Amino acid sequence: MKIKTLMAAVIAFALITFGAGCVSDSGGEDSPATEEGTGEGIEEAEAGEEVNEEGFSGNESELMTAEFDALMQKANSNYVKALVSTSKKDYNASSEALSGLVEDLTAVSESYAENPPAVYADDEQWPETIDEALAIAVDSREKLLENNIDAAHTALEPMRDLFFELHVRNGIDLVGDRMTEFHTTMEIAIGDANENDTAAVAALIPELEAEWESVSNAEPPASADENYESSLQAVELKITELWSAANLNDTEEAIIVAEELRQAFAQVFAKYGVVIA
Repeated sequence: MKIKTLMAAVIAFALITFGAGCVSDSGGEDSPATEEGTGEGIEEAEAGEEVNEEGFSGNESELMTAEFDALMQKANSNYVKALVSTSKKDYNASSEALSGLVEDLTAVSESYAENPPAVYADDEQWPETIDEALAIAVDSREKLLENNIDAAHTALEPMRDLFFELHVRNGIDLVGDRMTEFHTTMEIAIGDANENDTAAVAALIPELEAEWESVSNAEPPASADENYESSLQAVELKITELWSAANLNDTEEAIIVAEELRQAFAQVFAKYGVVIA
């Protein structure tokens, strides 16, 4: 009897010891699966934070680009107004436009000369380009303040080539740049007409036609409306009339038509031209 009682006690003690060990193994230490799951959770959280940070960075970049574009559009509007108003000898309108242009380009220089948007981020000449643009605007305004509105107009002309070269360097193709190319050739033709050199005018007609065709084939600007196509056709008509006058060696008619061509182009440029962008 004593032996049976002793055996039962030993078995009971063994069962109690085994149960305690199981409890200790399962609850006393973290299992590898638990540790691994916790690690994955942390990594996922960190990945989520990275996505959020990248999303914010992207939004910030888009906002910067939008603000830059809006400022450049404002500067372009004032530039075109300044060109047109100085050409028309409208002092008050010229003063307002030039003051606005200087203000706009100053803002561009201060905010973006050393921190350009993505489109110009790799252009090493960008800082000096925008500083030169501001210098052109300031010079034109100073000439206007000296009551020399013709000189103020002339001082604005280099802005076209400055931004044309900027766009070419960065693979940007705007209808305004094509207008700039045409404008350069047109001014030469007008000068030849005023010197009664109809042969020189006639020789430039194919180039004028090709450059204006390039303008017509370009993607229309955002400002294009129902009058856009007819405005382009008006310039094309004047090129044809200039060709006719030059071929007939009609020097007086060539001078008249050349000036009409200038006015037709000016109307297109004033409404649809884009230089500063």
